Amino acid sequence: MNELYTIILSALVSVIVAYATAKASGYSKDVVEERKEWRVRIRQLTTEAVKLMLRKDTQSPDFILIIGEFQIRLNPNDKDDNDILETLHRAVETPDDFLRRKFLAQTARLLKHDWERAKAESRLLGFFNKPNGPDTRRLRSSDYMGS
Repeated sequence: MNELYTIILSALVSVIVAYATAKASGYSKDVVEERKEWRVRIRQLTTEAVKLMLRKDTQSPDFILIIGEFQIRLNPNDKDDNDILETLHRAVETPDDFLRRKFLAQTARLLKHDWERAKAESRLLGFFNKPNGPDTRRLRSSDYMGS
């Protein structure tokens, strides 16, 4: 009788593990693909914004649309994301080289942070990994002030 319980319990555990693994794999694949597309679009927006900043064309409708798209793609509750938006808004009035370099540094750190998160989460049992320390997104003046 104990052997029957052992067999049933083993079968049940196997089914649960197989289901959880399949579900996590599908979720991971979908999330990783969406985040990859998100990073690609952030790079494109950054390139477009920088071109307009270099031309000092930051009051154009194109630049305002870029700000709008950044607003809907970034986390409204994240200080670093809000700092990116603040830099873009400041560039509307003052499209200088300092703000361009700062914006590039901010988006580079954003992309690096998300890439590290995606790598950690795609590993087996990735939810136990802490992909980024608190300093990953911290902008340093050396990132954009020049040497």
